[in-house]
Amino acid sequence: MITSNSGLTIVNENFSVVLSHQRPSSVILTVPHDGLIANDFSRMFQERQHGWKGRDLYVWPIANEIIQQCLQSEMKVNAVRFLMARAYVDANREMLDQDMIGQTALEDRRLTGIYRHYHSEISRLLELSLEAFGDDKVLLIDLHGFGKQPEFAPPKGYDLILGTANRTTIRYGEIDRIFAQSMRNCGYRVFLPSEKSVVPNKSDPYSAGHTTRWYSKQFGINTLQIEISSRFRNKESKKLGEQLAVDIAGFLSEQCP
Repeated sequence: MITSNSGLTIVNENFSVVLSHQRPSSVILTVPHDGLIANDFSRMFQERQHGWKGRDLYVWPIANEIIQQCLQSEMKVNAVRFLMARAYVDANREMLDQDMIGQTALEDRRLTGIYRHYHSEISRLLELSLEAFGDDKVLLIDLHGFGKQPEFAPPKGYDLILGTANRTTIRYGEIDRIFAQSMRNCGYRVFLPSEKSVVPNKSDPYSAGHTTRWYSKQFGINTLQIEISSRFRNKESKKLGEQLAVDIAGFLSEQCP
């Protein structure tokens, strides 16, 4: 365990990195897919047989920048990052059964504890937040990255795709709509889900994953999945990613103090 100059505690255990403050935060960020790569554990574990195995490259630096920017406005944001390669464990899927788009969390049962530890840390932080703020004031944001634009994207594509399982994970107010408008005001192209799917009779991979759905249902809180376009997540566009983090942090500091 390490404590930074700002008082942020950093713990790395069982392939989960937890950044937390001495007092609970009303906002918790989760990053399940920007971890290590399959070659780091070549021939050590059984790979997942169903589902995408790629890394959401450079999502974590954006998450970290959000945390640091919020600190400048005296707002504290907690976060949990999953490090195990997605080829072996996808922490954003159901444990053993295939989810709605046919993906599984893991095949190698030896890795079950790693999966459970990640989710236990999220639950622990949420329980502290609920006690401090109440369920209507807590927001969990699950951060992801995407490269391929969805079939419903406009010609120029989207910068951010929000996932709320067609607003079923928004239990209080209109935080999703307020966030989308705030980002549009900053110049971003944002997809905002409505109560009806834009791809009826099809599985929408960007609708909201296990984390967003599960924690909204279990804790009765607002949860929001944010998919970030690859143009904000490469070395050549580092400044774009940093500015995105500044804009998201500005929204959180204003709306979720």
